[in-house]
Amino acid sequence: MRLHLLIFPALVACGGGFEAFTWSSKAPLPIPRTDLALASLGGNLYAIGGYSGSTLARLDQYAPDANTWTQKASLLSARREFAAGVMNDKIYVACGMSWTDPNAVTYVMTTEEYDPVADRWSARAQCPVPQAFNSVYGNVHIAGAAVNGRLYALVYNTNINGAAAMYEFDPLANAWTTKSPPPFSYATYAATELGGQLYLAASGNLGGGGPPATNFARYDPATDTWVIRASLFGIWGSALASANGKVYALGGVGATRSGAGAASANVNEYDPVTDKWTAAGRFGSARQSAGASLLGHDLYVAGGAVPASGYGLQPVANLEIGVPRPK
Repeated sequence: MRLHLLIFPALVACGGGFEAFTWSSKAPLPIPRTDLALASLGGNLYAIGGYSGSTLARLDQYAPDANTWTQKASLLSARREFAAGVMNDKIYVACGMSWTDPNAVTYVMTTEEYDPVADRWSARAQCPVPQAFNSVYGNVHIAGAAVNGRLYALVYNTNINGAAAMYEFDPLANAWTTKSPPPFSYATYAATELGGQLYLAASGNLGGGGPPATNFARYDPATDTWVIRASLFGIWGSALASANGKVYALGGVGATRSGAGAASANVNEYDPVTDKWTAAGRFGSARQSAGASLLGHDLYVAGGAVPASGYGLQPVANLEIGVPRPK
C-alpha cells in the first residue's frame, strides 16, 4: 500500500453566497427513510435501503418525467449507512449495518449487484471489512462511491489500526483490494465522485473544544493518494453530490459547541480549482443523512431525517429537485 499524502490547507468556512439551484418539491418517497443511497441510472433515480422504523431492503425507482415512484426488487440484505455506486449499467451496494437499537448493531458484509433490466439482485464478493469491536453504534461508519468503474468503500472502524480503511471493488474481477486509508477517522462519512476523483466528507464528533466542522479530502485512484482539502465549518451530516464541476454538501445539522442544533437546508458548494467552500442557497426541507444524486443536469435530494426527542431521528420522505441557475 502506498503512503497517503497529507496536505494541510487552512480550514475555510463557507462564505459569500448565491443561489446555485432553483429548488422545487417532487413526489415524496413512498415511505420516509434516512441513511439511504440515491443513485441515477437509465434516466431514473433509485432510492436504496436505509431506515424507516427498521432497516430497509427496499428499492424504489423514480421516473422524473411521470413524477412517480415504483417499488422494485428488494435487496438480498437490508442495510443502512453503506457504500453504493453505478458501474457498467448496474447498481452496486456494499457493506453497511442494520439496527434499530443502537446497542444491538448487526454489521452487513455482503456486496450486491442490481440489474435494472432483469429487476434482480445478485450476490458478489464479500466485503473485507474487519469485525467491529462490539455491537454498539459508533464503532463503525461506512460510505462510498463509484469512480472509474470501481466501487470504493470508506470505513471508520475502531477495531483496525488507525481506525480508518478503504477498499476498492472491481466488478469485472469480482474482487476487493485494500487501498490507502482515509486521512480522517472518528467520523461519519459521505462520498462522491467528480472528475475521476473521490471526495470524502468526514463529520467528526461534537465537542472537544474546537469549532464543529466537516473535514474534506480528495483521493486520486491513479496514485492511491489522499490530499486534505478545505474543511466546511458549522455543519455535519450533509449529503454529498457533484454537479457542474463542483461538489455540493446538502443539508446536515447546524452544529454548535454545546451540541447538535437543528437540521439544515443549506447548500454549500466546493470549487476544486480554488479549494474553497461557498454558501450556495437553500432547498425547501431541512434534513440530515439524506440521499443525493445528479440526474442529467439536475440535482436531487431524497429522504433524510430531522432530530427528534433525545438523540432520536425522525425519517422524512421529501424529494426535491435543484435545477442549476446561471451565475
